[in-house]
Amino acid sequence: MTAERMYLLLLRGYPPEFRAKYGREMVLLFRDQCRDGDVRSVGFWVTVVCDVARSAPALRVEAWRRRASENTQTVEVIMKIAGMLTGLLAGFGVVGAVGEWVAGSKGAMGGSYVLAVILGVLASVLLLGAGVAILLGARWGRQPIRLALFASLAMAVAARLLFPWMSIFSQLVGFGLPVALLIALYWPSKTSTFKAA
Repeated sequence: MTAERMYLLLLRGYPPEFRAKYGREMVLLFRDQCRDGDVRSVGFWVTVVCDVARSAPALRVEAWRRRASENTQTVEVIMKIAGMLTGLLAGFGVVGAVGEWVAGSKGAMGGSYVLAVILGVLASVLLLGAGVAILLGARWGRQPIRLALFASLAMAVAARLLFPWMSIFSQLVGFGLPVALLIALYWPSKTSTFKAA
């Protein structure tokens, strides 16, 4: 194996972007060093390896930080869209619960039906609050959002148990949306702009 091939293997320690930008110049500099020094000596290779070992990890860490910063911006945009969608769907949930109330008021309403509708309205209001909190997430942190989502999910489950004929849309919004948002809030915990509470 030639000295240049060995050096190219050492260059693999650098991030790909760095190698693409500076790799050619580094190889040319290495060729100059090979002409000026004794390639067969241990001292030559110790110097080369120490240089790579000193600079490559720092550049790798910097590249990872840059990628994490880009991911944070992506997560932030996704969470803003999720917040707007949550607010919209929660608004539909409130309208749907009011519609249930109006439809039920024409017939005889039992206590469990009234309680189920009230729980549905409260679950939708909590979802609406969670959507607003997601949009303003950097101010309050994640904990209020998580609490609102857990409470909304619990109320939706209780409403479903009290009134088993809940519409498919209400079930998707009441169960699926809080679960999906909770997963999203827990998943990017290291890259999200929300402050951990």
